Amino acid sequence: MKEDNLNGGQNYLYEEIMTGIKEYINENQLQPGDRIPTEKELGKLFKASRISIRRAIKELVDEGVLKIIHGRGTFVNKKRKEIHLLHLQGFSEGLTSDNDKISKEIVSMKKISNNKKVNSIFENKYTEFIELIRKVYRNDQILSMDYAYLPTAIYPNIEDKIKKESSTFKIIHDDYRIAFKTVKKELEIVPATEELQKHLNISRLTPLILVEKIIYNEHHQPVHYSEYYLISDAVKLRIENNLP
Repeated sequence: MKEDNLNGGQNYLYEEIMTGIKEYINENQLQPGDRIPTEKELGKLFKASRISIRRAIKELVDEGVLKIIHGRGTFVNKKRKEIHLLHLQGFSEGLTSDNDKISKEIVSMKKISNNKKVNSIFENKYTEFIELIRKVYRNDQILSMDYAYLPTAIYPNIEDKIKKESSTFKIIHDDYRIAFKTVKKELEIVPATEELQKHLNISRLTPLILVEKIIYNEHHQPVHYSEYYLISDAVKLRIENNLP
């Protein structure tokens, strides 16, 4: 998509420029603290108006990708968070490191029933679940949205135990004495819905990584299901396994 300018030419829409700037950062292997081209240089690069370039930069600053230092220029702001896909531990627990502050915000927590997808995942053994939706932040910048589903028959009154920074894994282990033995994860690149755009503060062109996770107990019965949506340019996925 393009927008017309007053001179009869065409300028890329700011959302396309945002994608182009992200690609420029990746292709040139720019690191946090590196300066990107000036507005004038970006205008020539994308054949776009100064207005569109400024709008694109503003949106990328709001997303946390860029940082403006007045009098010096615009710089790459954040480093991608590495996530180990084979970890069995909880999502936010797997993010924790000495260099990062991981925090959570509860968006909603409610009982749901007759959800065909969730019912099927739990082999139609349960009909009522706690749906827990949380935002996850890394160093005060939004990283993901997490949707967790917990059968009330397995975890009675768990909603009374979950607080803002609670680890559901710790609650399940300590209060319900359930051991996790195996995990199944599926990954998919998906577009951002309007709801996710609003909560994650991203544009409609920002792709998300959807990770669907099912955890099983020692009897290979599903006891935990979650979906989390990662901002693709904020994370780096890693797979590591020991060879026999």
